[in-house]
Amino acid sequence: MLTINGPVSTKLAGPDLLAFVGVGNVFEEEVRRHIRFAPEPDWVKVQAFRRPPALDQSKAPYGFYTWLVDDQSRLDIRPSRYNRTIEEVVNLSSLSYLANVTLPFNPYYDDLTIHHIRILRGDEAIEVDVQSRYIVMRRERSFERLVLDGRWTLAITLPDVRVGDIIDTAMTLTGDPACFQGEFSVPVMLQNVIYWDRRHARLLVPPERQMYMQPFPLGWIEPKVSKLDDGYSEILFEADHVRECDYEDDAPGWVMPVRGAYASSIDNWPRVADVMRAGFEGDDDYPEGLLEVIRQIETDHEETKDRIVAAVRWVQESIRYFAFSFGEGGFVPRNLKEIFADRIGDCKDVSKMIAAMLTKMGVESWPALVDTKRGFDLINTQPRLGSFNHCISMCVHEGRMYWFEGTSDVAQGGDLDHMAQNDLGYALILKPGGDLIRMMEKAPGLDYEVRETIHLPEKKGQETLIEIEYIYRGARADGVRRELRHHSLTSYVEDRCALFSYIYGMNMCAIPQMVDDRRLNEITITTLVTTDNPWHTNGEARVFFSPESGFDYVLEEPEGRRRFPFDIGDVREGRITTLIKTALPLTWPDKAKIWDFGGLRLSFTPRQTVEGYEAVRDYTVLRPWLSADEKMALDRAYTEIGTYDRMSICVPPKPVATWRSGLVTRVAIWAGLPVAGLLVWLMSRFLLS
Repeated sequence: MLTINGPVSTKLAGPDLLAFVGVGNVFEEEVRRHIRFAPEPDWVKVQAFRRPPALDQSKAPYGFYTWLVDDQSRLDIRPSRYNRTIEEVVNLSSLSYLANVTLPFNPYYDDLTIHHIRILRGDEAIEVDVQSRYIVMRRERSFERLVLDGRWTLAITLPDVRVGDIIDTAMTLTGDPACFQGEFSVPVMLQNVIYWDRRHARLLVPPERQMYMQPFPLGWIEPKVSKLDDGYSEILFEADHVRECDYEDDAPGWVMPVRGAYASSIDNWPRVADVMRAGFEGDDDYPEGLLEVIRQIETDHEETKDRIVAAVRWVQESIRYFAFSFGEGGFVPRNLKEIFADRIGDCKDVSKMIAAMLTKMGVESWPALVDTKRGFDLINTQPRLGSFNHCISMCVHEGRMYWFEGTSDVAQGGDLDHMAQNDLGYALILKPGGDLIRMMEKAPGLDYEVRETIHLPEKKGQETLIEIEYIYRGARADGVRRELRHHSLTSYVEDRCALFSYIYGMNMCAIPQMVDDRRLNEITITTLVTTDNPWHTNGEARVFFSPESGFDYVLEEPEGRRRFPFDIGDVREGRITTLIKTALPLTWPDKAKIWDFGGLRLSFTPRQTVEGYEAVRDYTVLRPWLSADEKMALDRAYTEIGTYDRMSICVPPKPVATWRSGLVTRVAIWAGLPVAGLLVWLMSRFLLS
């Protein structure tokens, strides 16, 4: 880890900087006051550019070539971040992308300065009159996800852009949310999914500030560190011909497939908690309506564990998810009165509400910050602001820690012991002295089970009956409840019926029945399928395919050699039990089989019962990812495992009666021997005479 400057701590901002920026309208006139047009500031080192005579077309698969990516940051209490990109239009596929420039910014705390947008054509540099051509628009890119963040976009359509033109854009953003209290966090990306001809990144740290840097797992370009005449420290990264990174979209979210580093003014997680906790503290003004809800929960439930569940469910059922993230709203929750009155809130709001309700009931409870993508690797990264993308809540009851997802769009099932808890790796609890902790060491649980019983008749044309029982537990049960909010039970299993039609042809799929055990958080759905002809033919043999696949949720198509781990989902278990009741002689796998891939175990267990043939297929996900080697081992075994996935059971053809021809041959031989002997004796007598 690289540390710059002395031990002087960042100054805390005053209370006025913690004030929440209201969610009132910001009009275009106000937004335009945060846009300026000026040359590059003196602290920026402008990079000279002259196009080389040759361009490697293979480095422009998306129709454009990136000549320069330049980021420079001056990390004062109100930081400034300069960016310049130079890109060439290689063919028409990228023309609309490069000719329409969009620069998003947040006018609540950002000032945007445009230095230039110019078109380089041969030896000519055409300056675009941005000031007279630009428009600003409110573009809520996350509105479909029920998030309003208040960001605006400066947009300009460049005139007369042609293939072969080079677009040179330079701008600076100044400002940070006041709730950051002057602390900063800067990711330095030294590689991307596209090729860069040249990369330049520069950080300026004032003498009174301290900065810590830690490289990404794939490393970095070693920076040059120097002291400038004004006392600032300069950290400089430079590289030419930066190849595109290897990217695997099914890698876990915590995998960083690029080279780079995090720069932060913070060197410990408790300090991050101190900064982010400020917006959650000091709100003891419970609205009377909320106090009445708490009193009612305490009246209805005597035991503390039942009160905890009731409070979490009340929030999940009563507060609709919607994020008003204007200004500081992306980092600071609203007050309890607003949340209760509107019955609307984002993850911060509902987590604050759950913690407040449980605290009022005498239960230790706090909001906690997590990262749904990189949570398992947070412990290995630089402590910094911006490490988290989600807020949940937790409580401590009888010495055990419980975690709650307040934004669940259905009330979770289960008592406190059976309520699903999502393991997101590490969490930062927002309490005094709060530190990064491991949420849990989650053991696999049997959350999905299928029990299928097939009654196979002995004679063709007789009706085959298939009874199927689907059992969902924990998070899987909550998922079924979520889907049933928008579908009937019949429509929920329609895809299964379609599958049965594909396998068995004409069939009758009975109306499913469901039992929901809310205490155990378990849902059982049963259905019946009948068909007159479940058979497929293979030569003269008849083949029956089992209705459910055994490893469908963990068996992925082979991909070849990998570099990164493979995301296999939450820790869990699944089991499919198939019982075939029949008097028919069956040919089936009769030996148990186990496959162990470290993070994933599969097994096949057959046995012959008095009722017929039974097989159990199990899978156990021991951790949320497979290493690259484990995934390649799974790929190599894919074909073999697939033969056990959806089993095929064969009724062999009747053997040909070969005993008749054998008997005739034997009779002919034994009956013919005396005759032949007699002929030989007569012949010898004739010759002797």
